[in-house]
Amino acid sequence: MSQNLDVRHLPAPEPMVRILEAVATLFPGETLQVRHSRVPHLLYPRLQERGVAVETRELPDGEVLLSIRRPERPATS
Repeated sequence: MSQNLDVRHLPAPEPMVRILEAVATLFPGETLQVRHSRVPHLLYPRLQERGVAVETRELPDGEVLLSIRRPERPATS
């Protein structure tokens, strides 16, 4: 399952705030798809602190797509 979030037209620091709020709601295995107006360099350390993986794709029109995924739970024995 995935969630979608468009922060392209929000003034700083709203994109980071909204993304971090949405990340906090992700269950293991879920993905947050974000449309952003630029590469959010200051966001990456915050995502790493929260234990999520992020893939960044820059589009020809200058927009950025982020795919933020909370890892699956480790297998238990």
